[in-house]
Amino acid sequence: MSEASQTTPAANEVSRPKPISLPDAQRLKLAARNHGLALLAAITLWAAADAWAMTSGLNLATGLSLLNAFAAMTIIATIFHEWGHFAGARIAKSYSPMVTNPTGAFIFGFNFAKNTRQQFLAMSIGGPVGNWLLVALVFLLVPLDNPGRVMLLAVAVARGISVLIFELPIILRVMNGGDPETELNVGQDNGSGDRGQVIGYAAGVLLWILAV
Repeated sequence: MSEASQTTPAANEVSRPKPISLPDAQRLKLAARNHGLALLAAITLWAAADAWAMTSGLNLATGLSLLNAFAAMTIIATIFHEWGHFAGARIAKSYSPMVTNPTGAFIFGFNFAKNTRQQFLAMSIGGPVGNWLLVALVFLLVPLDNPGRVMLLAVAVARGISVLIFELPIILRVMNGGDPETELNVGQDNGSGDRGQVIGYAAGVLLWILAV
């Protein structure tokens, strides 16, 4: 092989074009599309299982309806929570650019150095508002007349409670003058997230038992 035909790794790096970064507005559209498809898939799979359970009366169908309701509402609640945070950040005109590849749950960044305490509070409050808006929608729009449908509400409430237990203390400390980034780190390190999930899902189980 001649010297002219050989290419060094350094030459490859120089000649390889860098990936084009999409504008923020296009990344927003991509995030909306991806999460919209995820919502559609979750609702459709649960609806199919729910319809089978309602028409067949089989225990297997009821069991699958419960599992699908749990999985679907977990996805839906996560999406409502993240878009609640995002809406709060953008309403407050925070510096909150979309992530480079918004294909997962987290769709934007929040810069503590560039944003104010009030903007952090708006962003933080938006998450729980998104969760409890979802609880209201499920309660108003879904008839609670079978175990799978009750599971939808139970999981939505469980996630709403767990979010409040984690985020409300942080919000209150920041309202009382705490540094947003410091208080967020404290919340992440003191176990309130795990504690919130345990309490939230325990409340969800109790709600499901009482409603069924």
